[in-house]
Amino acid sequence: MNDYEMTFVLYAEEERFKKGKEQVKKELEQVGATIEKEEDMGDRPLAYPVKKEERGHYLYFETQIEPEKLTDLDRSLKLASEILKYLFIRKDNK
Repeated sequence: MNDYEMTFVLYAEEERFKKGKEQVKKELEQVGATIEKEEDMGDRPLAYPVKKEERGHYLYFETQIEPEKLTDLDRSLKLASEILKYLFIRKDNK
């Protein structure tokens, strides 16, 4: 398993944020990822509009996941309606 940092931008509205957070956790669970750290980074203005939204609620995870499962996770997150943007970065294990 490799270590990854994952950042998600969800809708800023409280109800949509809660749905999005549940959806993210469900998707991570489905691919067998283990969540080492979770941080709610709060509601912030976006640098540019995303899906006509000016603000986003940021959510950060440090996870362990099998590299071959990232493709499945990426595919399912692209279809998730409550997620504006996301980014996966592999951590350097030195």
